[in-house]
Order: sequence, then structure tokens, then C-alpha cells
Amino acid sequence: MDIQFVLDPYAYAKYLMSYTTKPEREMSLLLEETHKVCREGNMSVRDEMKKLAGTFFNHRQVSVQEAIYRATKMPLTYSSRGFLFVPAHSNSCKFLKPYNILKEMDPDDENIYMSNLADKFFDRPNEPEFNICMADFASEYEILSINKKVKQPKTPIKRLQTLNFAIKKRCNRNAIIRYPYFNRETDTESYYENLLSLYLPIRIEIFDNRQQSIRKVKDIVYENQRKYEAHLKETDAMMSLFNESTENVKEDEWSEIVANLEKNQIYSREIEQEDNPDFNTIHKKPDENIDETHTLITAFIGAAAVNIGEVTIHSAFGISTQSNSLNDYLSSDKLNSYRCKLH
Repeated sequence: MDIQFVLDPYAYAKYLMSYTTKPEREMSLLLEETHKVCREGNMSVRDEMKKLAGTFFNHRQVSVQEAIYRATKMPLTYSSRGFLFVPAHSNSCKFLKPYNILKEMDPDDENIYMSNLADKFFDRPNEPEFNICMADFASEYEILSINKKVKQPKTPIKRLQTLNFAIKKRCNRNAIIRYPYFNRETDTESYYENLLSLYLPIRIEIFDNRQQSIRKVKDIVYENQRKYEAHLKETDAMMSLFNESTENVKEDEWSEIVANLEKNQIYSREIEQEDNPDFNTIHKKPDENIDETHTLITAFIGAAAVNIGEVTIHSAFGISTQSNSLNDYLSSDKLNSYRCKLH
């Protein structure tokens, strides 16, 4: 049994999850290969989906425990907090409405997308309680359908102004929010737009400076940002350092290093040839006899010998690879041939 000390709890959890989800990764690779084969075979979309479904059902590995959980509809995971993604940026993706609804709509109607969390935030009730930013709205409130009946709710349920949804304050812990990240140095406009959308309590999608005439916008954003980004200054400093280091790296930097190394080697050889009078006795010249060897470069194994363009030690000195003793001597013929060659 392989037993190891656990020194890092995060590394332990990461290793455990990667081990338990290993079949899922193998399945993803298998589906990717099947998709590639289908594309090369010019299959129709219907046939391709059948092929992918067959690959999934025939190669999916399910343990006995997972099969029992799925058959009895028991939850596979538990979480002390919920989490959700906040599409704060104006260029966020949206889903189209169902086809049966689009078919009944006017062809000139541009309202073809389903409402996301940002749309519900701007449609929140016009009450002082909801003068909050989008991050607080997503974290503290739960969105419900108006058709859902909640028996004896612990917190009041309030309907949105125009959309067919209602909101209810979470009873337990607030949800963990996720949101897009933009580089402040390379995409400054999107970075600050994302901050304003997340942490500034506004009522309309177009920001108006007159809405925040009492307090500075920067102070409001920073105060709300600290709720969700505890180590804000440290994170910004690390990201700035990382971005600065990555920007200074050139794409062909390795080529320049190799070129400079070769240049330095040539320069060093020229200096050595000028300063060392014995240089010509240990290096070959073009007009020398190629059968005479002055400097012998060898390697231990064949792969290394190929990389340096030379031969192995056994081949250079005539040593048998089957020899198990260091006391074996070369024959007289081999000794004479090597003496003449190395003379």
C-alpha cells in the first residue's frame, strides 16, 4: 500500500477529485476523438449525434455506488452554500427563447432572448430595500418563478416590475458569486465597466453620474467590492506583477537565447584560437586528413551519441557491450588500429 503524508489540504482534495473523476476525463477524450472521426467522415448532424450517444452509453463507466445513487435519485453532492454566475458585462451571452415561443412572435420583434440575472436586477422592485448593487442582489436574493408556490415562506416574496419572476431573500448563507474577469492593463474599458455593473447600485443599464451626487462612485464601488474580494490589494498587486512579466516575454525569446548562445560560442572559439598556440593540435581543420582524430567525443548510449553526432564509448574503443568485467583487454589488432588513429 502506498502511504504518504498529507502536508497540503488543497493538494489532497485536488488529487482526490482528479482520481475520482479520471473516468470522466477519459470519456471526454473519447467523445472528442469520436467527434473528430465524424467530422472527417462528413456525417450529418443527426448521424453524428447518434454516434456520440452510442459512444457515451457503451463506454461510460459507472460504479455500483453511483448507480445506486442515480437509481434512487439521491443527491450526489452537498454544499453549504449556493453559487451562481453574474453576467455583469454588457456583452454577455444570452439564450434564445424556446422555438415554440419564437414561432408565435412577430418577425420584427427584437425581444428574442431570455432574461438573465442582469435583466432581473434592473427590473427589481422600486423600493429603498433594493437600492443595492448587482453583486448583493445575486448573493442575497433568490429568484423564483411566479408559478411556483412556496408554502409558508420565511422571508417575503416580492414580484419584479415587468418580468414574470419574483425574488425572496435567502434565509441561510449568501450565495457565492462568479463573474467575468478582465485585465486592467490590456482591457481597461471592460475592466471598469465590469466593476461599475457589479458594485454600483444603479437602476438603469446606462450609467448616469447624477445618480451618485452625494458620495464618490469610487468609494461606493470599493466598499461593495471589499465584501466579495477580501484580499483586493494583494490580488491586484499580484495580477499586475504577473501581467507585467508576461508582457515582457517575447514569442521568439527562446530563439534569441539560442542565437546568442551560438554567437558566444563562436566568439569564444575565435578567442581561444588566437590565444592558445596548441589550438590547431587539438581541433580539426578542413585540409586535415579526416581519418586522423585529434579530439574524440563519445557518449554512453546510442541516443545521446546521435544527438551529438558522434559514436558511443563502446564503438569508439571497441569495447563489447556484452562484457561484464572491466579487466577485459583489447586484442593486439584493435590496439594497433586505435593507436595509429589517435596518434
